[in-house]
Amino acid sequence: MTRKKKKIAILGCGWIGNAIKEELESQGDEVNCLCRDINMDTLVGFYACDVLIIAVPPSDEYLDVIEDAYFSLSLNEALVTQVIFLSSLSFYDSKKIIVEAEALAKIKDENTVILRLGGLMGYDRIAGKYTVGKTIEDGSTNYVHRDDVLGILQGIIEKNIQNKIFNVVAPVQTTRKEIFSQNAQEFGFGETHFSEASTKGKSFSSDILCEVLDYTFKKPNVKEFWK
Repeated sequence: MTRKKKKIAILGCGWIGNAIKEELESQGDEVNCLCRDINMDTLVGFYACDVLIIAVPPSDEYLDVIEDAYFSLSLNEALVTQVIFLSSLSFYDSKKIIVEAEALAKIKDENTVILRLGGLMGYDRIAGKYTVGKTIEDGSTNYVHRDDVLGILQGIIEKNIQNKIFNVVAPVQTTRKEIFSQNAQEFGFGETHFSEASTKGKSFSSDILCEVLDYTFKKPNVKEFWK
């Protein structure tokens, strides 16, 4: 049985936001990309929606943009909007702007679903492509393929998940050195150099997410993201 079509608003239609829009529209949902002009979006009714996906990258105005979005939602008292906030695993590194943004989202709506995304990869985003010739430290990866972010968002919307925080990373990770070298050979770009020092880094799991959503990753192994 297919779900009821929904009106969905996306704040932040960049590399991930545009892909979400196309995927949801292909299922028949009404999807609107919001701009920074809150008054205009409110005037045309874009914030009167069933689902709001906040996918804006951090910036100097990050917290203001988030607060304005929740304020605009609050004007629609007759609607209960599911809010999905795309955050980052850098929360665990105590990155100030990420920690503050998540706290703000929960203050504004405790039912907000927060997705702490790993490094977004897939398609034209190829691990190792942007560090050619540079010397960096090795360490473990925490990547997720864009297709899985889309699949997970669909699952959250379909099941009307509320008030959850999920880590979003592919189940099978590797090291930067291994995946950068693999991609350099496969795609023909230069090598990244690695210093003798290395950082193991933190490892994360999406097991809770998979259990709640009954979700199986489409791209479980980072070494096969570009195959």
